[in-house]
Amino acid sequence: MNQFIKGIITFSLKNKLMVFLGTLLIISWGVRSFLNTPIEAFPDVINTRIVIITQWPGRSAEEMEKFVTIPIETEMNVVPRKTSLRSISLFGLSVVTLFFEDEVDDFHARQTVANQLVNVDLPEGAEPEIQPPSGPTGEIYRYTLEGKGQTVRYLKEIQDWVIDKRLKAVQGVADVVSFGGEVKTYEVTLNPTNLASYNLSTQDVFDALQENNGNVGGDVTEKGNQTYLVRGLGLVNSIDDIENIIVQNIDGTPIFVKDVARVSEGFKPRLGKVGRDNETDVVEGIVLLRKGENPSAVLKLLNETITDLNDRVLPEGVKIKVFYDRTTLVNHTTTTVMENLVVGMLLVTFILSVFLLDWRATVMVAIIIPLALLFAFICMRIRGMSANLLSIGAIDFGIIIDGAVVMVEGVFVYLAHKQHEMGRERFSLVSKMGFVKKISIEMGKPIFFSKLIIITALIPIFAFQKVEGKMFSPLAYTMGFALIGALLFTLTLVPLLCKLMLTRDVRERDNPLVTGLSKIYTPSLEWCLRYPIKAIIISASLLLISLFIGGGLGSEFLPKLNEGSIYVRASMPQSVSFSKANVMSESMRHIFQKYPEVRGVISQNGRPNDGTDPTGFFNVEFFVDLFDKEDWERGVTKEELIVDMQTELESLYPGVVFGFSQPISDNVEEAVSGVKGEMAIKIFGDNFVKLESIADSVRTVMENIDGVKDLGIFKSLGQPELRVELDRYRMARYGANVSEANSIIEMAVGGKKASIYYQGERRFDIRVRYLAEYRKNEIEIGKLLVPCTNGTKIPMREIADIKLQTGPAFVYREGNLRFIPIKFSVRGRDLGSTIAEAQAKVKESIHLPKGYSMTWNGEFENQVRATNQLKIVVPISIGLIFLWLFFMFNSPKYAGMVLLNVPFALIGGILGLFFTGINFSISAGVGFIALFGVCVQNGVILVSVFNANRDEGMQLEDAIRRGALSRVRPVVMTALMAGLGLMPAALSTGIGSETQKPLAVVVICGLVTATILTLLILPAIYKIWQPKHFHKEE
Repeated sequence: MNQFIKGIITFSLKNKLMVFLGTLLIISWGVRSFLNTPIEAFPDVINTRIVIITQWPGRSAEEMEKFVTIPIETEMNVVPRKTSLRSISLFGLSVVTLFFEDEVDDFHARQTVANQLVNVDLPEGAEPEIQPPSGPTGEIYRYTLEGKGQTVRYLKEIQDWVIDKRLKAVQGVADVVSFGGEVKTYEVTLNPTNLASYNLSTQDVFDALQENNGNVGGDVTEKGNQTYLVRGLGLVNSIDDIENIIVQNIDGTPIFVKDVARVSEGFKPRLGKVGRDNETDVVEGIVLLRKGENPSAVLKLLNETITDLNDRVLPEGVKIKVFYDRTTLVNHTTTTVMENLVVGMLLVTFILSVFLLDWRATVMVAIIIPLALLFAFICMRIRGMSANLLSIGAIDFGIIIDGAVVMVEGVFVYLAHKQHEMGRERFSLVSKMGFVKKISIEMGKPIFFSKLIIITALIPIFAFQKVEGKMFSPLAYTMGFALIGALLFTLTLVPLLCKLMLTRDVRERDNPLVTGLSKIYTPSLEWCLRYPIKAIIISASLLLISLFIGGGLGSEFLPKLNEGSIYVRASMPQSVSFSKANVMSESMRHIFQKYPEVRGVISQNGRPNDGTDPTGFFNVEFFVDLFDKEDWERGVTKEELIVDMQTELESLYPGVVFGFSQPISDNVEEAVSGVKGEMAIKIFGDNFVKLESIADSVRTVMENIDGVKDLGIFKSLGQPELRVELDRYRMARYGANVSEANSIIEMAVGGKKASIYYQGERRFDIRVRYLAEYRKNEIEIGKLLVPCTNGTKIPMREIADIKLQTGPAFVYREGNLRFIPIKFSVRGRDLGSTIAEAQAKVKESIHLPKGYSMTWNGEFENQVRATNQLKIVVPISIGLIFLWLFFMFNSPKYAGMVLLNVPFALIGGILGLFFTGINFSISAGVGFIALFGVCVQNGVILVSVFNANRDEGMQLEDAIRRGALSRVRPVVMTALMAGLGLMPAALSTGIGSETQKPLAVVVICGLVTATILTLLILPAIYKIWQPKHFHKEE
């Protein structure tokens, strides 16, 4: 290793042109990589997932489960490397979701699922499709259409046939979800009385519409010298054409469609409705980002396209009106991060100048900061990684450049001593290469191993899986790349700069700060050397006290990122009608609007027509956009605003369950927990009634637990059904068959697509349906005439029992089993203790029957998995660090001595969390991991100098005393740089600062105690452990 480091340093000192060219190359490549690296507010934390959406209009949840969901699940069971298989079946929709292992790429997963999907045998009319590749954080843009005097049907047509394809053509857009409005159709509304008078059936009209709308090709024919293409044009081009389609010819008299039906422009049965501010019915578009794309670049192109649509393409009076643009959040978080980075760099540079008191030394170290960052961006670009709030915001420049500090400080002090020995004039004439080379090689080994140890300390972060892995591994990679870059420049550029810049006037100026530190430090060190056992006992007692305090800290997975907006979900009774839900959602929207902090509100009732959000009319979601915090006139926090809103809503709407979250967080939480909630308790079993009974008992227990909010059960039962149960014996008596009767029910009540009306590039369904008065209730449905084999027609009531009954509205499944979810959130209390209490009380009160089981899912699941992973990986990481220390010192004793220094870092970190009121989270855990690396590095610096002094023949106490005093400046300087480098992140209150704060607080406060105890306790340990007479260990 010594030869390797010696070779690098020697090459750099001899080949300055190559080093400078290499540095320029890295700068130019790094700038290019930085400009092209995707910047996200929040990392996409979900493993690759494939969503299969199947719509089968008019079918109940039970039928969707039986005929669609279960066949798809059965086929998907054989898909390799999947981690979970979930599904939701509801009215007319089945959504099956597969999650895959880490590192399975989206393309491979989609291809595998698509291959299996071909083998699924589904009923006619049920068409499965795979959702475009977008993650839960992919919702980057929302807009509504504004058109004065225009109907929502016309605006929906513009959205579906003009805007949709233009926005999907933008590079990086995965999908555009259209929500609300009326989907235009051409409706053939049958009059059963007229049908009866001509002795026609519903099927006759349906068949006529199918058969009399089409074009054919007749190949070619020659005429003279030209070839003519033969075309038979039979497509309908107007409502008149539809009306004049012949249904049947009776005794030479044609019976047209218009004789038995009314043809008009209509719309499909509505599945959802959107309101915005004071507008009660609007068309909304939601733009989804393709996985792995650069949000900033895509949003730039998207805004350009929308400007072009507004200015040049859309009809007069129709405009796209933006509601949510992710650019705002990205800019806010980027500003927060950049401010923290710039202030951190300035603070670090200031510390350098104060301690070194030489502009050359300060410049040489400070230049490493941007170079290390640019190197990190090159590596991130090569790996195809994106930069986000956590990965960039938590970078600590102090930790990155401390190797350069040690190198420059070592060279500077050595040259200053040489100048003092040789005299100023002689020193300025002598070549400095030999001096710089000697001390650089001497310092190179501890610097190399220190950086290796810090990178090894990051191993536990690399070991995280799933959500926490996607969230924190970019931080570890970025930090690791920056450390490698800093090490590279410390061993190449820094020695060369020292050789070129420190040629004359190198002297240690009288530094009052260092002198003052030494005066304070010396008596404390003397006391510790005089009473080493007492010093160790006192520090161990402090450690035990801090561990006791740490046991009482609250725990959570990750602090909430403030997205600058609120997402509210209102769950009404499942049997609520579409019209009633619309009235309630409108009044709720007006309540949000009256708060002065609210910029605008969008309400979404039901689901979009493409089935991407599996829910019913009972579900209303509100996107509440807030003004910037500095523009709020009232002195309230966001948390207080949410409490005010929730209190008012719950008092006005008893029985409605409200859930408060944020737009990105809501999508991520739903993807993690599998239901529309932050966390979920899932009770598995077969019987719906028994499942709901158990769920009610669990909810009763959960209601009495402090901190549990937004509690609600997603009940499966509760969907009123009008059942037409066909009686086969009675049908046989009349000569009727099931297919005819079912066809009548389907067409007459719900309507059925018979053909397509083509209008240029646009396509609209031609649907057959009865007049409203003939299908409005069970009595009228009982009068529907069913054709019999003998040519007569019999009323439906004669061959079927028509009754009202309650059936399942939703069927939730996971791992091929049914379950019922109970959703809840935790606010006003830490996550860990809340879940611990809830689990204990539920276990005590609820005893599940055989065949039933219960799981807890959501954020807590991530926290437990991450904590368990740390319990395994942290000891392995410490073992590796011990190994590096052993290779460095060639002695297990000194390696163990340095490691004993690590626990003292816990004291400050734990006390910092305790006094700031911050819960222990994975973010804080990452802070402790980074802190351990720094502590080991300081220990290496001290033990190395103690050993070096003993090698020179000094007595034990004298070697420790001199060594400790000589290392006060680099140890305190590196600690101050590491602490102040993160100080802006610890004090920041901007949007996006919440996730950085625990990490910053742990590192800053931990460094305070770690530095003090390293300088005092490590000498005491060294004295006790070291023999009076030193024999260098080989």
